[in-house]
Amino acid sequence: MTDTLHDDSGLADRHQGEPADSGQADGGDEERERYRELLEELRTILPGVQVLFAFLLVAPFSQRFGDLDELGRDLYAVVLLLTGLAAALFLAPASYHRIGERRRRRERLHTAIRLMVVGMLLLATAMVLAIYTVMRFIFEGSLIAAGVAGGLAGVIALLWYVIPLALRVQNGNG
Repeated sequence: MTDTLHDDSGLADRHQGEPADSGQADGGDEERERYRELLEELRTILPGVQVLFAFLLVAPFSQRFGDLDELGRDLYAVVLLLTGLAAALFLAPASYHRIGERRRRRERLHTAIRLMVVGMLLLATAMVLAIYTVMRFIFEGSLIAAGVAGGLAGVIALLWYVIPLALRVQNGNG
């Protein structure tokens, strides 16, 4: 029988009657903890992404949306698409965890991490383009908008990628 067993955290380890993951004694516990942490991070990120996505879905119905020029509307469409894709990528690891083969925890973990990193990249791009679109609308020009959006891109790159990667290398995990 292949009923899935779940522990209190909601993480399924194995199917009934099947052995636990290979390498469970040492690497398995670490992988289980990393997977649990990843899912917790995603649970933290998702509400913000969902709120952003919901706002983007209703924005076209506001009175001023029609004042956007063609480029503004095109940028908005790209932002909406990128945000939707980011949300899908952030939700995918939970689905992989529930539906995926239980005996391949390491592969699921690596896939989930890749999905999250790509989702973060898409979300960052959407945020930068959204700021550019709004600043362009407010200041009726692209120069200030490009500066503000570029600044945001730099801050995101620094906080989301450069510093974490530098710390990883510094700690000998690179």
